[in-house]
Amino acid sequence: MKRQTWIVFLVAAMSVYGLSLATAEDQPAHRVTPQEVAEMLADPSATISYFNLNYRAYMDVGPWEDMNQELRLNGAGFLKPSANSSVMYRAFLPMYSFDFPQDENGIGDALVSAYWVPGEGTLILGYGGAAIMPTASEDYFGTGKWSAGPTLIIAKKAPGKYSIGGLLTHVWSFAGEEDRDDVSMTTIQPAVTLFVNKKGTSVTVMSETTYNWEAEQDEWQVPVTLGLGQILPPIGMQFIGIALAGTYYIEKSEYAQDWDVRATVSVVFP
Repeated sequence: MKRQTWIVFLVAAMSVYGLSLATAEDQPAHRVTPQEVAEMLADPSATISYFNLNYRAYMDVGPWEDMNQELRLNGAGFLKPSANSSVMYRAFLPMYSFDFPQDENGIGDALVSAYWVPGEGTLILGYGGAAIMPTASEDYFGTGKWSAGPTLIIAKKAPGKYSIGGLLTHVWSFAGEEDRDDVSMTTIQPAVTLFVNKKGTSVTVMSETTYNWEAEQDEWQVPVTLGLGQILPPIGMQFIGIALAGTYYIEKSEYAQDWDVRATVSVVFP
């Protein structure tokens, strides 16, 4: 079996394990509401487990304005080493269907991260690390390198009103294919979420800005995303969240997408 397949299984197992941790916890003293679930999904320090499917259609790619597609498999969970702190961990694996630069389907590089956060307060500052594994099935789906580096998290919460926060991550390559370019990449992920009502409706403005320190040109990619999310009524203790979003790329390389549309379905275990 290929190495990539084994790592895919590892990422999937971590996601399932995260869900199992949540269901194993004692039942909460009160019934969790859709509004609370929406707030926890917007809070990168919240002690919840979830699995989601995030579909992205990248528009106007390349010289002939093709469409590339991506399906991200995301999982998250947590550990509580003490009453006053938590360790959050996340994993995602992208799956691609490209028209440009080649008509090809495959998987990309897997990402895993973990970070410590304090257990109380409305202003949260946490830290940890992230690692990228070269699971890509084609060269242009990934870097061909093992990479790792630190992660910093910050969040300001006003329950029932808004959540402001973000992640700052930098990774360097330390192993992998010698003929591939080295990796030195900074990712900045700010987000502002407004909670529209008590039924779990939210509006989010966010970005997934990257800076490639190894690039000789087009170092920046700066997308701005506007999204609308809704938490559906629960089935037992299980919640389903849905979201739609659109993204415009303020800064990008010449043949990268001009804009994209996104749809997300999340299974949440608060």
